[in-house]
Amino acid sequence: MKESKKNIEVEKNENISSKNRRENKPHSWRGTILFLLCILILRVFVVETIYVKGSSMEPNFQHGDWLFINKLATDFGEIEKDDIIICEMHIDNFAEKIIKRVIGVPGDEINIVLNSESEDMEYLLYINEELIEEPYIAEPMRQLSDLEYPYIVPEDSYFVMGDNRNASSDSRKASIGAVSKEDIMGEVVVRAYPFSSIGLI
Repeated sequence: MKESKKNIEVEKNENISSKNRRENKPHSWRGTILFLLCILILRVFVVETIYVKGSSMEPNFQHGDWLFINKLATDFGEIEKDDIIICEMHIDNFAEKIIKRVIGVPGDEINIVLNSESEDMEYLLYINEELIEEPYIAEPMRQLSDLEYPYIVPEDSYFVMGDNRNASSDSRKASIGAVSKEDIMGEVVVRAYPFSSIGLI
């Protein structure tokens, strides 16, 4: 009788212990699925990684840089001057994702004129008749291209240029012009690689 009672108590304790293990066991698969779902949503609707190709944004962005862009910038934010954006630019009937700096916003008057005080062929940038200082460019602008100035930035469009003004196809080219808001993929917010240059933009 005592042995039977003892066996019942042991079995009862084992059942309680097993139940506690089941209750305490984390639902790791649910957490994993939720985590992956959040990553997927962020990847599709909010954040995207971009690989920089070419030298049009030197010295500030180099070939091989990895960047994160905020894809909601055009939907819920406002694109402003000096923002670094990724846009789809149509060059010679070929669409390409490129990185550029926003120079002018809708309604701005863009004017690029020859610097009469320089002995070299250097051009100055004016926005709404105000001379713009550009500390982010490495050398004076000597590439004018074929756009007619002054140029008024159309509604829902942005005038963009590469920081490497003398090696950049951008809004100064008549066949490109201002970039439509619909062609802007997002604003660059973080440099992820190289590791020595990781940080917010």
